[in-house]
Amino acid sequence: MMMSLLNSALASPDLVQSFSGVRAILGLGPGIPEAFEALCVAYGWAYVRATVSSRAPVFIIGRDPRPTGEAVAFALAKGFLAGAASRGADLRIIDLGIITTPLAQTAVRALGADGGVMVTASHNPLDHNGFKFLTGAAYSDPYYLANAASTNTSFVGSKHVQSAPCGALLSASAMAKVIDAVRQLANGVDADEFARSVKQVTRERVECALRSPDNDSPRVKAERAYLDEIGRDWGIAPHCLKPLTLGPALLDPNGGAGSGVVARVLEHFGVRTIEINAELGFPEHGIDTDGIDPASGRHMLLRVARAAARHRARFGVAFDYDADRGNLVLPGLDESAIIPPQRVATFNIGFALARHKLRGKTDKPLAVVLSDATSLASVRVAESFGAEVHVVETGEINVVTKMHQLRAKGYEVPVGVEGPNGGTIFGSSTCRDGLQVAMAAALAESQPEIAQEWFRVASECCRGREDYSSKPQRPWDLGMLVSSVPTNSNVMLRLSAPSISQAEMKKRLEDVFVRTAWPRLSSRFQSYQFENFEGTECVPQRTGDESGAWRVMLIAPGRRAFVFVRGSRTEAGVWRMVVDCDDASDFAVLEPLARQVFSQAAGSE
Repeated sequence: MMMSLLNSALASPDLVQSFSGVRAILGLGPGIPEAFEALCVAYGWAYVRATVSSRAPVFIIGRDPRPTGEAVAFALAKGFLAGAASRGADLRIIDLGIITTPLAQTAVRALGADGGVMVTASHNPLDHNGFKFLTGAAYSDPYYLANAASTNTSFVGSKHVQSAPCGALLSASAMAKVIDAVRQLANGVDADEFARSVKQVTRERVECALRSPDNDSPRVKAERAYLDEIGRDWGIAPHCLKPLTLGPALLDPNGGAGSGVVARVLEHFGVRTIEINAELGFPEHGIDTDGIDPASGRHMLLRVARAAARHRARFGVAFDYDADRGNLVLPGLDESAIIPPQRVATFNIGFALARHKLRGKTDKPLAVVLSDATSLASVRVAESFGAEVHVVETGEINVVTKMHQLRAKGYEVPVGVEGPNGGTIFGSSTCRDGLQVAMAAALAESQPEIAQEWFRVASECCRGREDYSSKPQRPWDLGMLVSSVPTNSNVMLRLSAPSISQAEMKKRLEDVFVRTAWPRLSSRFQSYQFENFEGTECVPQRTGDESGAWRVMLIAPGRRAFVFVRGSRTEAGVWRMVVDCDDASDFAVLEPLARQVFSQAAGSE
């Protein structure tokens, strides 16, 4: 019965399995379909068996407030217990309840956990749910750090050695192995052992494991560690009695995991907050804030900008349901108050590097990590501070892992970004963090010396803009600071194509580009280069992993441009294109030409 349900779940067209996690459409609960319950048990079993390396491992479970969260967590816990028992281990589960993803990842480190899971579907609709597995503390030992030069994953006995840092999502290759183990299980490999060990785990056993009376103190310890980590990274001591001199910031957690906790943490750092839509588990609007509201036809963030103006806040931040992303807006009454994600990413880079520079000299080389769809404006700002720019394949874990690898090699890496969604990894964090986006905005306004350093660098990298570097130090409002951040001509498009493999599409894009686009572009650019990003590396030739994006970089004296195309991992026939140019006149030529290249490659012309 269990194996039949597992195969049914794996055959579902709604199922998404990727290095970012697993999710499906589960309804509004509280129960979940039997097939997905079996899938959760199988995934928990496979993950634990690949991870457990001691006789008494500790795993954490956290979740966002979706109505199916408890049922998903219960099924995963059953798989955890069964998998550990099959390895001869006595597993302890710490159920952290409703918690943000950044806090859950901190909990793994603070509690020395061997692994864990965050139950969430992030920015997806409320009736979706899923889970993301986390890297355990065992993989931060000196041997691991010394060998963190690749993203490859290997199994050493039952130990899983990978280059993702402790508490982060599993690396892409590690998650691929867990996905494959579940597929093998559905095909009968270890099926008898799976059925036997699962049968021994009763409902009472799972309930006992999840309802330990000692679950509260680990959560308090994790939150304290989260405050300490942020304080170290930002150079500010957290204190519950700190005067609230920054902000006010308007926060819209939309009933998600950030409700209450984000405001509480920010206030520890002196940021006065105003919360709206903060009743836990009761969203007041769509979960994905970075899009159009179907009811009004206006951008979802417009209501946040208007609320910030109404409450006289300095700025507003809208969070997704697990609070690992925060969309930043200015107070205002129309869409001009919404700060585009690519600009948020560039802003965060500029002020993180300005802050880092003023905190003291270091002999270590400076580096910044960007995903491959991030605007070249972010590249220019990073290079203006003397930072090496390292580009990785799209995916939060690729940015996090590369930052960790570079630190192991002796680099200072203050920040990494995923430009198209504005997601930012600050300091030693192992994931995007919407709360720290709010911190960055509040501190940028309140620290004139940081603003002065930024304006000095901006006057060099943004020729033609007003030079603020010689003006007296004074408080700056966020609008002025954001307007000083350079932007490129940039567009992100959602395109469709007939069913075609990613490998074939890339070959066609290159062929069409060389035959039809380059003859028209060669008078504007000196050269072009096709780039293949796989995980944390740019490889000279594709190695067989065809799921990454296709990108062509165009180069001319003093300016660059690129076209980025990536097939959706979750929607058949859907592709995303980013066109980005340092020069607006290049964009006017390149953007329509890039559309034509795609259409011809897709066979629609």
